[in-house]
Amino acid sequence: MDKLKALETFVSVATRGSLTAAAQAEGVAPALMGRRIDALEEHLGVKLLVRTTRRITPTHEGSGLLEGCQRLLSDLGN
Repeated sequence: MDKLKALETFVSVATRGSLTAAAQAEGVAPALMGRRIDALEEHLGVKLLVRTTRRITPTHEGSGLLEGCQRLLSDLGN
């Protein structure tokens, strides 16, 4: 798993609230975005997003990670 790509995907999905919107922004299939999120959650051992048919929202743990990732990615210039 490319950890940086997984974190970028997480930020994209969490801020857009949709796998489809994040996938369109990146030009990939929504299923790929879902697999990246699943792999990241499995790697970290924590649920990061609550997924419903209409919306995706960060969990408490996901919100904390989102803030850190946004700072990290901003510092890296991505």
